Amino acid sequence: MIHNRVPRRRLAAAVTVVLALTAGTAMVAAPATAAAPAVAPTGVAPAGVAPTGVAPAGVAPAGVAAPADATDGVLAIPRTYEILGAGPTGFLSSERRADGTVVHHWTSTTTGVTTELPRQSTDGYRAGGSDTVVAKEPLKTRYLLHDMSSPGDAPVVVEQPDSRLLWRGVVGRTLVFSSFDEASRTGVLRLVGEGNQEGHDRRVTGLPENARVLRVEAASASTLLVRYTTNDAGTVVQHLAVVDVATAAVVDDRVTGNAVHSVDFAASGPRWAWIESPTTMTAKLMYADRGGNGSAPATEAVDLGAGGRTHLGVLGADWLTYALPGGDITVEPSPHHALTAFHVTDGTKVELLDHATSSVSAPDGSLLVRGGTVARGEGVYRVALGADGKPAATLVASTGRPTALAVVGKDVPAVVDLDQNLGRATLGWTLSRTNAKGSVTLRHVGTGRTARLDFDGGTNLGDLPVTMDWDGMVETEDDRGAFAPSGDYTWELTATPRNGVGPDLKETGTFKVTRKAGAHDYTDNSTPDLLSRDASGVLWRDDTAKVASSSEMYSTERVRLGGGWQIYNQLEAVGNIAGAGAADLVARDAAGVLWLYQGKGDGAFTPRTKIGGGWNTYTHLTGGSDLDGDGKSDLLGIDTTGALWFYKGTGNAGAPFGGRTKVGGGWDIYNQITATGDVAGSARGDLVARDKAGVLWLYQGSGPGAFSTRVRLGAGWNTFTQLVGVGDADRDGRADLYAVGAGGSFLYPGTGSASTPFGPRVANSVNVNAHRFNHTVF
Repeated sequence: MIHNRVPRRRLAAAVTVVLALTAGTAMVAAPATAAAPAVAPTGVAPAGVAPTGVAPAGVAPAGVAAPADATDGVLAIPRTYEILGAGPTGFLSSERRADGTVVHHWTSTTTGVTTELPRQSTDGYRAGGSDTVVAKEPLKTRYLLHDMSSPGDAPVVVEQPDSRLLWRGVVGRTLVFSSFDEASRTGVLRLVGEGNQEGHDRRVTGLPENARVLRVEAASASTLLVRYTTNDAGTVVQHLAVVDVATAAVVDDRVTGNAVHSVDFAASGPRWAWIESPTTMTAKLMYADRGGNGSAPATEAVDLGAGGRTHLGVLGADWLTYALPGGDITVEPSPHHALTAFHVTDGTKVELLDHATSSVSAPDGSLLVRGGTVARGEGVYRVALGADGKPAATLVASTGRPTALAVVGKDVPAVVDLDQNLGRATLGWTLSRTNAKGSVTLRHVGTGRTARLDFDGGTNLGDLPVTMDWDGMVETEDDRGAFAPSGDYTWELTATPRNGVGPDLKETGTFKVTRKAGAHDYTDNSTPDLLSRDASGVLWRDDTAKVASSSEMYSTERVRLGGGWQIYNQLEAVGNIAGAGAADLVARDAAGVLWLYQGKGDGAFTPRTKIGGGWNTYTHLTGGSDLDGDGKSDLLGIDTTGALWFYKGTGNAGAPFGGRTKVGGGWDIYNQITATGDVAGSARGDLVARDKAGVLWLYQGSGPGAFSTRVRLGAGWNTFTQLVGVGDADRDGRADLYAVGAGGSFLYPGTGSASTPFGPRVANSVNVNAHRFNHTVF
């Protein structure tokens, strides 16, 4: 791949202005509407300020941008899609926007000003070989000729009331019309100039009477190229002609091969060039010498495959240029999308641009091409022969857009709070083209868990928005998903340009996820984790999840935490008592020593630290509820006499509990107590207690170590071996109760009502084989 690499030049400030175009009225610049660079280049006036002595006649100074540096500047232009014509002081281009509208611009290469032309009819604006742009007034037979080298002058009006004539284009300041009468099978090509004097409307001579004009194109301000067909006795023959505008006469003509659809053609100096396309899937670039009444033999230069829409240009005596438009938006790579120069004598090929949408002949014999290169980006390039006789491309006007696929916008918050917006977050990126496919991967730094979005864009114009409506979940092996943990994340966007132009894209960044830690949350993802010990003393952790699409709470993974836990006769999840942010675990050994296992937030625990001895006085321990409203988890214990004691949580790992306070006696009637958090709506932690008959009772928290009168919840709870105050498992903002036994495991959703604190139970798959765990689930 060959590129003309030239030193990067600074972009001169340029302003887009919107002009009012009215018959008989000069174009007057409105205030600038396009932002100029934040810092004007040295010696160049800021956007919107007229440099001394530069403001053209008839243009308000506020609409004048700084002129481009004549030797070292690259103009800044809007997102031009096609170049339509070029004159000595500027060029006409069009911007095809994503909403389907087409906007035309004139860019002055002397002042650096880009003018947005007023919206006209569907015919738009046309130009050919001069600084004149032409527009047809909507619903009228008048054509407005405006000299863009003198934008303050009033446009010239040309009347052409013959409705049989079809406007084909403009060459210099002469309008070109054609017609064909189906009844008589005769055609005409007319040149209409300014004024109404004799000779301003001329019929082109030298064309056959039955010529049907297909297309015209200006080769210069005084030369017109024409493609037409004749039909003699049912035989259709295709022709090319060169018309001298001064004499309105055909000066060169030749027959070409067939084309099943509209194809391009060009002529300059000694050469013809054209496309032959006998079928929709075959096309060839042909050339021949001019003169000799079209008798010179035609030569095939390039097999274009199915590239019948290929655009052509002629450069000097021996170079042809060609490119299949659409390379910037196609999803099918093709070598013909690159602008390539072909030498008709030795067959040399020089690749000039990575893609090109259009090209026009400039008055100096060069070509102006709208295209792009990975090295220089999108814009208008001048293609001319260098001192070595070979063509080279130089960027003269930049859209500021890359040709290589790039991220041109990001909307990724530095911090994503997944406790908001129902646990969802929207992350966004904008790519410079739509014809890209790839993925965005979010990765939790601590665990390596990921969430991924795949995207695949099409052939639309404009940018590709890549929006990840993240549901706050990360992937698991069973594809059910787990809630994303808090902490540091990276994002990585990778994309491949579907048109094959430029390298693959990879861009990365970082953000942080925050969540409020749950009472039973050991993995810092706000969802409960259930701990269980099997018969051999191995401790396991199930990270649970409950999503809106399923009624069931499920385990996202079962992780083995380690063996040797059979040395403890009491294990209790107590919430965050050590102040580090994650939930903690206490374990009592056979000697009555209570040990603290501090949660690390990644599902594991720090090495144990001793809380103290004498804890074998308690037959039951439960923790995890904030019973005094200070934001810290507290502990309750029933001693051998049946007294209930309250231990205030301190949040200090060295001494996690304060001195005990007696709540009351008679609690030995219960064989299980469970701190549930707030299930009754009092904003304080509550307690459920099961008596020996299997009846479950609610004790609603009423103050530090105090409870209201118990409420009977129902019988039959002795079918469960363990009741766990699991926290908010179903993510509805209320604490829930988890129950497990030989018959399975169930979630009792909290209601917030003191009379009926739990709704109907829902079976789930977590610990369904709990009999394997010595009935120890907590």
